[in-house]
Amino acid sequence: MTILTNIVAPGNILITSNTATITNKTINGADNTLTVRMANDVSGTLPTTNGGFGQTSYTEGQLLIGNTAGSLTKTTLTAGTDISVTNGNGTITIDYAPPIVYNNSAWTWGAGGNGARGDNTTTGCVSSPVSVVGGFTDWCQISIGGTGGTTTGFGFGVRTNGTLWAWGYNGNRAHLGTNNLNNSSSPVSVAGGFTDWCQVSAGYNHSVAVRQNGTAWGWGCNNYGKLGDGTTDIKSSPVSVVGGFTDWCQVSASRTYFSIGVRQNGTAWAWGKGFVLGNNCSGSPGNDRSSPVSVAGGFTDWCQVSAGSSSSLGVRINGTAWGWGSGSSGKLGDNCTSQRCSPVSVVGGFTDWCQISTGDYAGLAVRTNGTMWGWGNNGDGRLGDNSTDNKSSPVSVVGGFTDWCQVAAFAHSAAVRTNGTAWAWGFNTQGQLGDNTTVSKSSPVSVVGGFTDWCQVSVTSGLSAGIRSTAT
Repeated sequence: MTILTNIVAPGNILITSNTATITNKTINGADNTLTVRMANDVSGTLPTTNGGFGQTSYTEGQLLIGNTAGSLTKTTLTAGTDISVTNGNGTITIDYAPPIVYNNSAWTWGAGGNGARGDNTTTGCVSSPVSVVGGFTDWCQISIGGTGGTTTGFGFGVRTNGTLWAWGYNGNRAHLGTNNLNNSSSPVSVAGGFTDWCQVSAGYNHSVAVRQNGTAWGWGCNNYGKLGDGTTDIKSSPVSVVGGFTDWCQVSASRTYFSIGVRQNGTAWAWGKGFVLGNNCSGSPGNDRSSPVSVAGGFTDWCQVSAGSSSSLGVRINGTAWGWGSGSSGKLGDNCTSQRCSPVSVVGGFTDWCQISTGDYAGLAVRTNGTMWGWGNNGDGRLGDNSTDNKSSPVSVVGGFTDWCQVAAFAHSAAVRTNGTAWAWGFNTQGQLGDNTTVSKSSPVSVVGGFTDWCQVSVTSGLSAGIRSTAT
């Protein structure tokens, strides 16, 4: 009698009958550890050692199975080799496979002045992806920023070991966070020695980030108080955002004026220039804030926010999308062009928004059905709707794809589909679309290279970046 099993976790098999034959079960074990345990309704006695009945745990590379007499049989696992173990209740044959290891590499394309691409060069533009140097294969998140043109881009990457690295233009605002003003054409470690960074956002000339302990940090230019440290002084290394909060989960740096973040309690907070904070205040200097203030509305279910140059967009857990700040060209998506000092709902009635991005000009967002929509300024076709007309309410990105999973917006846009391909559209004078041309596009074109393992992209003026996750 053949009894199928429930795989209760990677590397675990649950035997649910006294007579068990398992054939050609592929197990991707964690750290080469495989545990086979007996269900409570299986007769027999398992030893109390090694964790006891029903919760046995063994050393790496071993398989142990208890029989009705209570003895153990041990077999050493060899990757790719079938093993057969017989206990008192039957025979188990397992086709063992080792854990899948991923190579996470960082790539950039577009303008490279002052080392913006991180590829050990300092000039020129490239119109197809090039690898960020350093040999690291554990990048887990990337963000690029800059002031526009071909010489002022910069980037950051977080590695799985929790370290944070920077490259590109550092200028006189010290926005690389390296405790100096030096440009770098290859990744250099952000100052502070922290090994628990989990998310970073690069803005116009400042940056913000979150550590695993839930604290938020900022560095670089600090006009309007956009670092959130209670001052307006430039900082060349990370300083803590004031307020004492230890539950930040995501932050976003504006291209110009401010920063914004979400806490684990679902509240959204902002700091910097007054009229874009969403706290019901105007843009008079007296309304600038150098420490976090709560975004108006009383919502406690924000899950993601994105800071543009003079506006913000956000998504709530209920799937609704909201905007505040400047409404020029319709970039708040509320069917008008007025400025909003508190959040207003993006029109359309959709309640399945899951990820959102805004840059200087427009907003783009993904819904849970895999479609992508855009609104705002449509210069050079950055909305991807095959036109250049501005839109004050969401319009569908053309192409018919229903598997978009992440998008990044600026003067051009880039996005990833669940099949691992990367696409881009909009302004392209520096090759930032990555399609081997410098011609702007009003609908998505595939980033060249034939890669099907892109997992995240980021964009800024004249530059794009992404992470590939390749199974090895």
